[in-house]
Amino acid sequence: MGAVGAWLARRVRDPLVAELKQGATPEGLANSTAVGAAIGLLPFLGTTTFLCFVAGRLARLNHVALQTINYLLYPAQIALIVPLVRLGEAATGAQPMPLSPVLIAEKFAESPASFLSEFGTAGLHGLLGWTLVVPASAWLLGLALRRTFRRLAA
Repeated sequence: MGAVGAWLARRVRDPLVAELKQGATPEGLANSTAVGAAIGLLPFLGTTTFLCFVAGRLARLNHVALQTINYLLYPAQIALIVPLVRLGEAATGAQPMPLSPVLIAEKFAESPASFLSEFGTAGLHGLLGWTLVVPASAWLLGLALRRTFRRLAA
């Protein structure tokens, strides 16, 4: 196993297996992981930790699984912001606006209020793109992970 594989085993697999050993059900852990993945890919930086906490409390999900997957997907979240906005723009027929992660960060650092007025529509397009792709993908992930966690629990 390479360095990345060892890191994933130590930081992702081992905590999830520990949850199974402490009494978490494979179904509950799969659902928590899928919800954590869905929330972790929302195109709004700085919101997912809180949203995972709220989802965990409301739906009685496993917080370790939620936050582990949420943090693991942070690079993917950043990488998917622009494609999700573009998907939302395409779905609504809107003109694509100039957008890049660097531009977004610069504008936000200048003034959060003007950032919201300038990029608010892009955020809605990103949310629409997320809604079109991520919930169904997370549901399929949850189904696939049930089998995996059942094997790990055995």
